[in-house]
Amino acid sequence: MLAAAWRLSQRAVTSPLLGIGRSQIRNPFSTMASLSPAAASPKRLRVYSSPAADGAGAGSGKRVGTHNGSFHCDEALGCFLIRLTSQFAGADVVRTRDSQILDTLDAVLDVGGVYDPSRHRYDHHQKGFSEVFGHGFNTKLSSAGLVYKHFGKEIIAKELGVNEDHEDVHRLYLSIYKSFVEALDAIDNGINQYDTDQPPKYVNSTHLSSRVGRLNPDWTDPDQSPEKENAAFEQAMILAGSEFMESVRFHVKSWLPARSIVLECLKSRENIDLSGEIMVLDRFCPWKLHLFELEEELKTDPLTKYVLYQDERSKSWRVQAVGVAPDRFESRKALPEKWRGMRDDELSAEIGIPGCVFVHMSGFIGGNKTYEGALEMARAALKC
Repeated sequence: MLAAAWRLSQRAVTSPLLGIGRSQIRNPFSTMASLSPAAASPKRLRVYSSPAADGAGAGSGKRVGTHNGSFHCDEALGCFLIRLTSQFAGADVVRTRDSQILDTLDAVLDVGGVYDPSRHRYDHHQKGFSEVFGHGFNTKLSSAGLVYKHFGKEIIAKELGVNEDHEDVHRLYLSIYKSFVEALDAIDNGINQYDTDQPPKYVNSTHLSSRVGRLNPDWTDPDQSPEKENAAFEQAMILAGSEFMESVRFHVKSWLPARSIVLECLKSRENIDLSGEIMVLDRFCPWKLHLFELEEELKTDPLTKYVLYQDERSKSWRVQAVGVAPDRFESRKALPEKWRGMRDDELSAEIGIPGCVFVHMSGFIGGNKTYEGALEMARAALKC
């Protein structure tokens, strides 16, 4: 599983960036495979409404509190995450708004009106709260974001089996916040993804926060007991936590190895063409976002104009123009207009390069039967 993906990433690049020996790699998902209530820790998850209920304190003795009543994704994920830490592994979850009970607990999330990490108080509802993740992120944090900010590196490092100060832990910490946690923070704090001067064109009720919300007991259910509510919250923790772990899994198995490949190819681009504007992927991988981030990190000049890679199905080669931004279709330097819409022999005759297959009408991508032909297309396009 995960260890195999890391070994693959080490074979895929000339100079492995990860710097982790095979003997140091373990499979962090071995305890997560079933995604059962026990998955978050060695001790079975127990959720209840009062410290006196259900044999409280019978396990590790640690107790994490959050509010009762309707629940949301942020406290469900926050409770899941904090139980992945060494300090709170196997902690019971107490759901109450009773301040006297909350004061006795080892950590409190999303209730209590206090943010004080020294006492493990992680609420975000109080007046004057403005904590953000930092590192260029400015979205106000929810309880999930607060727990991730303080414990995310520990959780990731533990899953990888490396020290928290390993450079890849920091990269994963930032990327997982950007791609997974930040949206939950924003939704819980009522921050829209876009300006709202126009009405939405459609309703999105399929995101994680919505799906967690639907786990709350329905108002038509005759059983509105705390036990029913706590069981539903347990399921919410499992849902939010399993998707968090899937995000970690993706970043380790796919995102991080792809970054290593793109980094090595970007560094060697002048070996391909002295202009430094053509990059060749020796193995296809998701490259766009990595390229932009690495160009900024390495202060690349000139910027890459074309990326060449082999199509896995046809075994022909692609020449893709790099966009002006990761989410923009407009290219830094599109393939020449006179080539666009042409195919095969007609295109080869126009360019004077054998083996041409096509150029898209927009000029963002073209193809050639061989690597040499694709490289000549990219070089010719730079001169136009």
